[in-house]
Amino acid sequence: MSERVLVLLSGGIDSAVALWLVRRGIPASGVYTLTIDYHRRSRGEDECAARLAARAGVSSHLKISLSFLKDLEDQPSEAAMGYRDMGFPPVFIPVRNLVFYSCAAHVAFSISANKIVVGHNGEDVGRFPDVGTSFIERFNRLLRESLPKYRLTLEAPLLPYSKLEVARLAVDLGVPLEDTWSCWGPGTIHCGHCEGCQSRRNVFRELGIEDPTPYE
Repeated sequence: MSERVLVLLSGGIDSAVALWLVRRGIPASGVYTLTIDYHRRSRGEDECAARLAARAGVSSHLKISLSFLKDLEDQPSEAAMGYRDMGFPPVFIPVRNLVFYSCAAHVAFSISANKIVVGHNGEDVGRFPDVGTSFIERFNRLLRESLPKYRLTLEAPLLPYSKLEVARLAVDLGVPLEDTWSCWGPGTIHCGHCEGCQSRRNVFRELGIEDPTPYE
Protein backbone atom coordinates (compact mmCIF):
# COMPACT_ATOMS: atom_id res chain seq x y z
CA MET A 1 0.00 0.00 0.00
CA SER A 2 1.36 3.44 -0.94
CA GLU A 3 1.87 5.88 1.90
CA ARG A 4 -1.19 7.85 2.95
CA VAL A 5 -1.10 10.56 5.57
CA LEU A 6 -3.97 12.30 7.34
CA VAL A 7 -3.18 15.81 8.62
CA LEU A 8 -5.32 17.35 11.35
CA LEU A 9 -5.80 20.82 9.85
CA SER A 10 -7.26 23.58 11.98
CA GLY A 11 -6.42 26.46 9.66
CA GLY A 12 -3.76 27.90 11.97
CA ILE A 13 -0.09 28.47 11.18
CA ASP A 14 1.12 25.35 13.02
CA SER A 15 -1.18 22.89 11.26
CA ALA A 16 -0.49 24.59 7.91
CA VAL A 17 3.25 24.09 8.40
CA ALA A 18 2.65 20.45 9.34
CA LEU A 19 0.69 20.02 6.10
CA TRP A 20 3.41 21.62 3.99
CA LEU A 21 6.04 19.43 5.64
CA VAL A 22 4.01 16.35 4.73
CA ARG A 23 3.51 17.58 1.16
CA ARG A 24 7.25 18.07 0.81
CA GLY A 25 7.74 14.38 1.48
CA ILE A 26 4.95 12.64 -0.42
CA PRO A 27 2.72 13.33 -3.45
CA ALA A 28 -0.55 15.17 -3.01
CA SER A 29 -2.45 12.02 -3.95
CA GLY A 30 -1.34 10.47 -0.66
CA VAL A 31 -2.28 13.41 1.57
CA TYR A 32 -5.66 13.92 3.24
CA THR A 33 -6.73 16.64 5.65
CA LEU A 34 -9.29 16.55 8.44
CA THR A 35 -10.95 19.53 10.11
CA ILE A 36 -13.05 19.04 13.23
CA ASP A 37 -15.87 21.49 13.78
CA TYR A 38 -16.99 22.16 17.35
CA HIS A 39 -19.14 24.55 19.37
CA ARG A 40 -18.61 28.19 18.34
CA ARG A 41 -15.61 27.40 16.17
CA SER A 42 -14.57 30.40 14.11
CA ARG A 43 -15.93 30.48 10.57
CA GLY A 44 -12.72 32.20 9.53
CA GLU A 45 -10.64 29.30 10.80
CA ASP A 46 -12.84 26.82 8.97
CA GLU A 47 -12.55 28.77 5.71
CA CYS A 48 -8.77 29.01 6.07
CA ALA A 49 -8.49 25.25 6.55
CA ALA A 50 -10.42 24.65 3.33
CA ARG A 51 -8.26 27.14 1.40
CA LEU A 52 -5.03 25.64 2.73
CA ALA A 53 -6.13 22.13 1.77
CA ALA A 54 -6.98 23.35 -1.73
CA ARG A 55 -3.66 25.19 -2.13
CA ALA A 56 -1.75 22.12 -0.96
CA GLY A 57 -3.65 20.07 -3.55
CA VAL A 58 -4.58 17.32 -1.11
CA SER A 59 -6.43 14.25 -2.26
CA SER A 60 -9.43 15.06 -0.05
CA HIS A 61 -10.34 17.58 2.64
CA LEU A 62 -12.63 15.98 5.20
CA LYS A 63 -14.71 17.62 7.91
CA ILE A 64 -16.62 16.21 10.85
CA SER A 65 -18.80 17.97 13.42
CA LEU A 66 -18.53 17.53 17.18
CA SER A 67 -20.85 20.30 18.29
CA PHE A 68 -20.90 19.11 21.92
CA LEU A 69 -17.24 20.06 22.39
CA LYS A 70 -16.93 23.46 24.07
CA ASP A 71 -14.11 25.81 25.00
CA LEU A 72 -13.49 26.37 28.70
CA GLU A 73 -15.08 29.82 28.44
CA ASP A 74 -18.32 28.20 27.24
CA GLN A 75 -18.44 25.69 30.10
CA PRO A 76 -20.67 26.78 33.02
CA SER A 77 -19.79 23.86 35.33
CA GLU A 78 -17.96 24.07 38.64
CA ALA A 79 -15.20 21.92 37.16
CA ALA A 80 -14.66 24.49 34.39
CA MET A 81 -14.45 27.30 36.94
CA GLY A 82 -11.71 25.37 38.71
CA TYR A 83 -9.69 25.01 35.52
CA ARG A 84 -10.09 28.72 34.79
CA ASP A 85 -8.72 29.44 38.27
CA MET A 86 -5.73 27.22 37.43
CA GLY A 87 -4.82 29.56 34.57
CA PHE A 88 -5.86 27.46 31.59
CA PRO A 89 -6.58 29.64 28.52
CA PRO A 90 -10.25 30.25 27.61
CA VAL A 91 -9.84 28.22 24.40
CA PHE A 92 -8.84 25.08 26.32
CA ILE A 93 -11.22 22.21 25.50
CA PRO A 94 -11.29 19.44 28.12
CA VAL A 95 -9.75 16.19 26.73
CA ARG A 96 -9.77 17.80 23.30
CA ASN A 97 -6.77 16.01 21.84
CA LEU A 98 -7.81 12.59 23.10
CA VAL A 99 -11.10 13.14 21.25
CA PHE A 100 -9.47 14.67 18.16
CA TYR A 101 -6.81 11.97 17.90
CA SER A 102 -9.39 9.22 18.27
CA CYS A 103 -11.62 10.73 15.57
CA ALA A 104 -8.59 11.12 13.32
CA ALA A 105 -7.62 7.48 13.91
CA HIS A 106 -11.09 6.33 12.88
CA VAL A 107 -10.98 8.46 9.73
CA ALA A 108 -7.42 7.33 8.96
CA PHE A 109 -8.51 3.71 9.12
CA SER A 110 -11.43 4.41 6.77
CA ILE A 111 -9.10 5.84 4.10
CA SER A 112 -6.31 3.29 4.70
CA ALA A 113 -3.89 5.92 5.98
CA ASN A 114 -0.87 4.78 7.99
CA LYS A 115 0.04 8.09 9.63
CA ILE A 116 -1.71 10.98 11.36
CA VAL A 117 0.18 14.28 11.62
CA VAL A 118 -0.71 17.08 14.04
CA GLY A 119 0.75 20.57 14.34
CA HIS A 120 1.46 21.17 18.03
CA ASN A 121 4.52 23.32 18.71
CA GLY A 122 6.80 23.15 21.73
CA GLU A 123 5.12 26.07 23.50
CA ASP A 124 1.80 24.19 23.53
CA VAL A 125 3.32 21.63 25.90
CA GLY A 126 3.52 24.13 28.73
CA ARG A 127 -0.02 25.43 28.22
CA PHE A 128 -2.11 22.32 27.64
CA PRO A 129 -2.05 18.99 29.51
CA ASP A 130 -2.87 16.78 26.52
CA VAL A 131 0.09 17.75 24.35
CA GLY A 132 3.64 16.45 24.24
CA THR A 133 5.83 13.51 23.36
CA SER A 134 4.80 11.31 26.29
CA PHE A 135 1.10 11.88 25.64
CA ILE A 136 1.53 10.96 21.96
CA GLU A 137 3.58 7.89 22.81
CA ARG A 138 0.84 6.68 25.13
CA PHE A 139 -1.80 7.34 22.50
CA ASN A 140 0.20 5.35 19.95
CA ARG A 141 0.30 2.43 22.39
CA LEU A 142 -3.48 2.63 22.65
CA LEU A 143 -3.68 2.68 18.86
CA ARG A 144 -1.70 -0.54 18.65
CA GLU A 145 -4.07 -2.15 21.13
CA SER A 146 -7.19 -0.73 19.49
CA LEU A 147 -6.17 -1.64 15.94
CA PRO A 148 -4.15 -4.87 16.17
CA LYS A 149 -2.16 -5.70 13.03
CA TYR A 150 -3.00 -2.29 11.51
CA ARG A 151 0.01 -0.02 11.26
CA LEU A 152 -1.05 3.51 12.23
CA THR A 153 0.94 6.12 14.14
CA LEU A 154 0.38 9.69 15.23
CA GLU A 155 3.25 12.19 14.88
CA ALA A 156 3.82 15.80 15.94
CA PRO A 157 6.89 16.97 13.98
CA LEU A 158 6.78 20.55 15.29
CA LEU A 159 7.15 19.78 19.01
CA PRO A 160 10.88 20.68 18.96
CA TYR A 161 10.06 24.17 17.65
CA SER A 162 8.86 27.38 19.29
CA LYS A 163 5.99 29.33 17.74
CA LEU A 164 8.44 31.78 16.15
CA GLU A 165 10.57 28.93 14.77
CA VAL A 166 7.45 27.38 13.27
CA ALA A 167 6.66 30.70 11.59
CA ARG A 168 10.19 30.87 10.16
CA LEU A 169 9.74 27.34 8.85
CA ALA A 170 6.45 28.46 7.27
CA VAL A 171 8.30 31.14 5.33
CA ASP A 172 10.99 28.67 4.24
CA LEU A 173 8.36 26.18 3.06
CA GLY A 174 6.33 28.78 1.20
CA VAL A 175 3.21 28.36 3.35
CA PRO A 176 0.58 30.94 2.30
CA LEU A 177 0.40 32.71 5.66
CA GLU A 178 -2.33 35.00 4.37
CA ASP A 179 -4.58 31.93 4.35
CA THR A 180 -3.94 31.00 7.99
CA TRP A 181 -6.00 31.89 11.06
CA SER A 182 -4.99 32.86 14.60
CA CYS A 183 -7.94 34.76 16.12
CA TRP A 184 -9.83 33.35 19.10
CA GLY A 185 -13.01 35.15 18.02
CA PRO A 186 -15.94 33.61 16.13
CA GLY A 187 -15.94 35.88 13.07
CA THR A 188 -14.43 35.82 9.60
CA ILE A 189 -11.96 38.68 10.19
CA HIS A 190 -9.21 38.71 12.82
CA CYS A 191 -10.32 40.89 15.74
CA GLY A 192 -6.79 42.19 16.31
CA HIS A 193 -7.12 42.26 20.11
CA CYS A 194 -7.31 38.70 21.47
CA GLU A 195 -4.25 36.76 22.60
CA GLY A 196 -4.20 34.81 19.34
CA CYS A 197 -4.16 37.99 17.25
CA GLN A 198 -1.51 39.63 19.45
CA SER A 199 0.69 36.56 19.11
CA ARG A 200 0.20 36.66 15.34
CA ARG A 201 1.19 40.33 15.16
CA ASN A 202 4.30 39.62 17.22
CA VAL A 203 5.33 36.73 14.99
CA PHE A 204 5.25 38.86 11.84
CA ARG A 205 7.03 41.68 13.65
CA GLU A 206 9.82 39.38 14.82
CA LEU A 207 10.10 37.80 11.39
CA GLY A 208 10.54 41.26 9.91
CA ILE A 209 7.97 40.67 7.18
CA GLU A 210 4.73 42.43 6.33
CA ASP A 211 1.66 41.10 8.11
CA PRO A 212 -0.87 40.22 5.36
CA THR A 213 -3.72 39.85 7.87
CA PRO A 214 -6.78 42.13 7.69
CA TYR A 215 -7.82 43.07 11.22
CA GLU A 216 -11.06 44.63 12.38
